Amino acid sequence: MDNMDVLMNALIFIAGGYLIYSAVLMKTKGEIASGLLGRGIDWAHAKEENKAAYIKIMIPANIIMGLIMIATGAVFTFGDSLGLSGFGETFTVAAALVFCVIYGVIIMHFQNKYLK
Repeated sequence: MDNMDVLMNALIFIAGGYLIYSAVLMKTKGEIASGLLGRGIDWAHAKEENKAAYIKIMIPANIIMGLIMIATGAVFTFGDSLGLSGFGETFTVAAALVFCVIYGVIIMHFQNKYLK
């Protein structure tokens, strides 16, 4: 494993942790990290009932995606120990990409529905 692999695995772990942190922030303070909002979304001026509905949907989505990212980072970090190579690595990358796209579609759909 070279330095770039270590850096990318660390970024995957951090991103997963950030998603879980944002879910906790939504649950405890009713706020959302501005980095998770698309362009043209004005959280401050959204209706309170729309904010609550968006948060209710996004808390489990963020936790699930955060756990998926942490698990993916762990698989890549310990892939050599697990005997992961070739098809296994390709499958893991493809699955992670599919989950990221699905998560992105979910976020954009509910931001357009509740926050625009």
